[in-house]
Amino acid sequence: MKTTQLPPVRVTAAVREQIEGVLLDGETLSHFVEQASIDAARRRKAQQEFMARGRIACARP
Repeated sequence: MKTTQLPPVRVTAAVREQIEGVLLDGETLSHFVEQASIDAARRRKAQQEFMARGRIACARP
């Protein structure tokens, strides 16, 4: 599988320090950002599917 890069994300030094403060042993900042992005995308997809099911249910007589 070919990989690609996400655009750089600008954050304050304080935010970077917060994130670095919760990294697990051996975890990189890049891995943390990648995993956070995957988790957020999955959560949004689940929310969208939930809303779609709700709209269908509300439209039923």
